[in-house]
Amino acid sequence: MKLTTTGIISALCWSARIASASTAHILTYDPQSQPRHDPHSRTLSPVPARLLLAQRAGVEDYHRADIARDEVIDAINDYGVRDHMFTEQRDGSRRALILVEGAEGKELDSFRSAYTSVQVSPAPAAHASKGLFIDLIKQSDPRPLAALSDDAVLANIKETNNVVVNGDMFYLADSLADASAMFEKLAKSNEWSITALISPPVDHFTKQGKEEKFQWGTYEIPQRQTKRDRLPKEEPLTETHSFKPVQSFSAPISSFANNTTPLRGILPACFTSQSACESATRNCTDHGHCSKKYHDPDSLAPGGSTGLDCWSCQCKSTKSSDGKKTTVWGGPACQKKDVSVEFWLIALFTVGLVSLIGFAVGNLFSMGSEELPSVIGAGVSGPTARK
Repeated sequence: MKLTTTGIISALCWSARIASASTAHILTYDPQSQPRHDPHSRTLSPVPARLLLAQRAGVEDYHRADIARDEVIDAINDYGVRDHMFTEQRDGSRRALILVEGAEGKELDSFRSAYTSVQVSPAPAAHASKGLFIDLIKQSDPRPLAALSDDAVLANIKETNNVVVNGDMFYLADSLADASAMFEKLAKSNEWSITALISPPVDHFTKQGKEEKFQWGTYEIPQRQTKRDRLPKEEPLTETHSFKPVQSFSAPISSFANNTTPLRGILPACFTSQSACESATRNCTDHGHCSKKYHDPDSLAPGGSTGLDCWSCQCKSTKSSDGKKTTVWGGPACQKKDVSVEFWLIALFTVGLVSLIGFAVGNLFSMGSEELPSVIGAGVSGPTARK
């Protein structure tokens, strides 16, 4: 009986330890509201807790896939930051997000009792919580931070005193005492809407696979370009059967010269490779050559890599067989003749001819407008008869 009682007590201790280790905590503070000291704090699952963190960090647009759930709406209404209606302007308080890993014990209980607290159960893995913290930083300031690695993002935040470009703060605390001191410092200034995410300590007896089971859910990650600079999504091209597929981009250049049929359709201004440029333009219709115009490091290649090259035709002038006539070529495939010289010759000749005719008509008009002499027949009268 004694052994049975000891076993039951040990099992209860292990159950309590596992339950405590699988619970994270979210602490909030807002200058315009009083903290709620509820001994039985509310418990959220990871997805509503993530939406609450995103809303308090001001990046809920990246998490809109789950924002219509009832438990998410209730959590944001109860613990979210109050924004003004019918305006995109934020209130006067700035936002701060603090992350502390592996906190437990009496210090955590006293810290929780001083502010509004929400439990997250089952708690995601420690590395998942840190990954969410870094993603929230990238979402708050995507232009310089979206292209950086996780370590580079944390290093950048430390260099800027944990403040991003919009004035919000993201602080990775070294310990629970460090997080508590920063939380109290910001709360005393009464200028910050503060959120602290406290993840439980890593249970070394828990397998890694079990930790991987509970995550924060899925959400959008900002691209290298910001929303304003991002190009609109295009519909995927469908294969057409009106043209024969290109078998090889390495066809000899001489084969393009034998094809004199006109190019159909509107050609793009840029091609992704030299071979694609030569194939689509028939080596610039033998009136130039394909060359790399520029390199765009911010564009995404089809294979997922970053950076695209712009290849286009560089046209050249050609001379007739006798060397007397020079033809200038232009267009995306150097297929169009430059007729600007002929145009200006015709235009100048037309202007000169019109000016000459106008001058002649003006002279005739000025001559016709002169007054006639008073006596037209003076000195020209005939002989008179003598009487």
